[in-house]
Amino acid sequence: MSQETPMSEPVPSQDTSTLRQRTIRLDPTFFRALSGVWLFTWRSQANWRRLSLSLLGMLSLPVLMFLTVPSLSSWERSHRVQMGNPARYLGTFAGRLDLATLPLQQDQHPQLLRIVTEEFRRIETESAGTQGRESTTERQRRQVEACNERILQRAQAVLDERQLAQLQSYQRKNRVERSPTVTRQRGWDRTTPFYHLLIDLYFFIILPLNCVGTCGALIRDELAANTLSFLTTRPLSRARLMVIKYLSQTAWLQIVLLIQTLFLFAAAGLRQIPALGELVPVFLGAQFLAVWAWAGLGLFLGQVAKNYMALALVYGVIVEMGIGRIPTNINTLSLMFHLKTLLGHNEALQGIYEWPAIGVGGPVGALVLGAAMFATLAALLFTFKEYHHTTEMQK
Repeated sequence: MSQETPMSEPVPSQDTSTLRQRTIRLDPTFFRALSGVWLFTWRSQANWRRLSLSLLGMLSLPVLMFLTVPSLSSWERSHRVQMGNPARYLGTFAGRLDLATLPLQQDQHPQLLRIVTEEFRRIETESAGTQGRESTTERQRRQVEACNERILQRAQAVLDERQLAQLQSYQRKNRVERSPTVTRQRGWDRTTPFYHLLIDLYFFIILPLNCVGTCGALIRDELAANTLSFLTTRPLSRARLMVIKYLSQTAWLQIVLLIQTLFLFAAAGLRQIPALGELVPVFLGAQFLAVWAWAGLGLFLGQVAKNYMALALVYGVIVEMGIGRIPTNINTLSLMFHLKTLLGHNEALQGIYEWPAIGVGGPVGALVLGAAMFATLAALLFTFKEYHHTTEMQK
């Protein structure tokens, strides 16, 4: 008797939509890849050790600026108008009258001494009471001229015409030749150290080197860690990977440098630097564009050579410090030239550096174009250049 062979049960067919949901996409979109690289970027930076070191670094320049810039009250005390001793002032004038055979009479001397003493005290009181404004040599000069004019007007009731003419001549000579007439400001004024630290040190040295060094290492660090081969095997083209890493790293730089700038302006606010509200938007706008441009340059130089920082210094000397200062159209090749043009729209910076403020559209377009050009060249080099870990590390 033959034994029946059991029939196999049919395998249930899986839902097509379920299979589609379980399918792993091997071709991520640009924005998905960007979000992944961005998460990797900030998570690798946002640990306690790196954040502590970064915070110390960001606070060093504001602390230096706070210690360098004197407070408004101490500056006013050391730079207030000092007219000198009234008795000495009058004694010198009396000697001048004696030489001209126009001596002061017995009743003229005390009256004139009282006038000079009152006017000297008045100008020193006015100078000490201007705590809310900047003390400048120009303002002090106007105060001294007003004081001399009041003395001259009040002396008309005490001196005769020839003595009054001698007083006017003495005031004119005293204003030109005598240093005690006013405490002159030597070198920088109170706010100049802030602007030089902000622009010369931070904006044109620290910021470019930070951007170039960070973005130049995007691929070089992968070579050093021998992880470049892992990245290039991902389902993402080299050019797209380069652009994504550039955007992520530059966005992180924007955040870090924005915090650094806010610390600087907070220290400036504590030192009562005037007109900060007008400077902040101009400076932040220029910094936003500068970060993209310098980061693009660093990205490109990092593909050209292993010693990209040395190459960046050579570029800075030749292009930025050399070509950028030539007073012809060739200076438009300099990134600093366009940044100076943007910063020149601030009145305080214009007064210190005398940069040309010739518009906004041209410099903005040039900086955007420069950043795009450097990033494109870097992506092309990364696409067609073959990297070997051992060979690259020996260069």
